Amino acid sequence: MKIAADIFIFLKDLVKLKNRQFSKYLIINNSAKLYSNNSLLLEINDNKILLCGHDLTDKLMPKDDKLNKTLDSRAFGNFLKNISGSLLRLNHLGINYWCDDIDAEIKFYKKIINGSSFDLYEEKSDDPNVRWLFIGNTGDWQSPLFEIVLTTKYIPENEWRPHFQIDIDTAFKQKKLEKLLTKFFGNDFIQWKLNIPNYGIVLEMGMLESINGSKIYLGIGTNKRDTKYHREKGLKKLI
Repeated sequence: MKIAADIFIFLKDLVKLKNRQFSKYLIINNSAKLYSNNSLLLEINDNKILLCGHDLTDKLMPKDDKLNKTLDSRAFGNFLKNISGSLLRLNHLGINYWCDDIDAEIKFYKKIINGSSFDLYEEKSDDPNVRWLFIGNTGDWQSPLFEIVLTTKYIPENEWRPHFQIDIDTAFKQKKLEKLLTKFFGNDFIQWKLNIPNYGIVLEMGMLESINGSKIYLGIGTNKRDTKYHREKGLKKLI
């Protein structure tokens, strides 16, 4: 499936940087393998997105959205090379999609991690129609997680859903980061900012690509993002 193949290409650009933190958790050979605290969490090849061995590509199939957006393949690699000295870690990979029954989806994810070394966590959402979930092992707080954002609020031709997300942490101040994103991806790239009241912007996001409505998004954390606190205090383990 093309969405899986293109995600694989973007992830290969990450490991080309030879960043020790990235290469510790993300291994690229014939497929991209993401590890969380030394256990294989996710594998992506040209056809499939496998979470704990279960294919999730059908979760990224849009209902009626046919949006196509192609990114200059050199832009992402050039951006990464430019910021390589300020890259801290791969925060997470993840998916965001609509569903009819959030509780049923949560049961599905609990089932596929049953017997593994991974746990299912939840971050508080202020929207009753949306739940933010993470799968992985927070014993090592720098370990990447896999995020699942579920929503029952269906919006046709929506630019956000469904999407696959690549999310990285940097040491950049927000204004510097925004300047770089605009330089490499254009003035209209940034579509969302996570602004915490009385604290500041901790994350900016934009779309790398859309294939018949299946999107790939890039999230970039600023120097205000506290990943350690998020892992240790911001996530609640679901039983």
